[in-house]
Amino acid sequence: MGIDSLLRAMAPGAGFMDFAVLLATVVVAIIAVMLGTGLFFEVMNARHPERKVQKNRVNTRKWRELAYAPGSIFTLSLCFAGGLFAQWQGWALMPLPLSWWSGPLMLGVSVLLYDAWFYWVHRLLHWRPMFRFHALHHTSISPTAWTNHHETVVEALLNQLFYFVVVFVLPIPWQMLVAQKVYDQISGMLGHAGYEHFASPLARSPWPLASTVFHDQHHGYFRFNFAHTFSFWDRWMGTLHPSYDATVASFERGAPETTAAPHAVGSAGNAGHRQAEGSSRK
Repeated sequence: MGIDSLLRAMAPGAGFMDFAVLLATVVVAIIAVMLGTGLFFEVMNARHPERKVQKNRVNTRKWRELAYAPGSIFTLSLCFAGGLFAQWQGWALMPLPLSWWSGPLMLGVSVLLYDAWFYWVHRLLHWRPMFRFHALHHTSISPTAWTNHHETVVEALLNQLFYFVVVFVLPIPWQMLVAQKVYDQISGMLGHAGYEHFASPLARSPWPLASTVFHDQHHGYFRFNFAHTFSFWDRWMGTLHPSYDATVASFERGAPETTAAPHAVGSAGNAGHRQAEGSSRK
């Protein structure tokens, strides 16, 4: 019955129960990807402690951050399932037939659009009237892979509404939208992993990709590095952290050394969060 409902959701005339099955399927898939990715980084981080970005900080509350994951996952699943359902029901743009060229082209355009969406939504969330919806996420000064879903429902909605809107402006095949969502989930957790395992020249000037260091610096310094996949929005808008390229390069040569002693980051984000909240008023 569940498979039949999922298949019916892909055909015009599907009903509420068919959408509910689609939504449940998306929720289960997101949880599976989250657990698999999170456990991968737990193993990698334990094996390579020297790759930690913020060596002077330790997140002592990473498992408690998962308390906010249900609301975040349900919200993003609702947006994503809604986009798929709208396309399948013919309410959105008719997608291009999937082919060797249309798939990669539409996926690339959609990733670029999402990076612009994410950058400007993120900047909006750092605006003083909106920061209250984002402050929770910034209590994680030293993020872990599990921090990816440590957010309010409002923040999750603003970030993930893209997946509902994009089918109305871009004729992307649904298979490519699924591929993008899987990439988005994994790369979001990679950005929060706290350990730079994949440092590469492609993640620094003149190349446009972002690395784990990129988003880790956003949590550590608050006012820099707002984008998701690429660094060019931050370069263009003057919000790239001054040491980003050099820090990535240092991880390419091996883990940089530090003389600072580690200290715990508590449940309130300690002084770092108070500083961040103060910065949002500027």
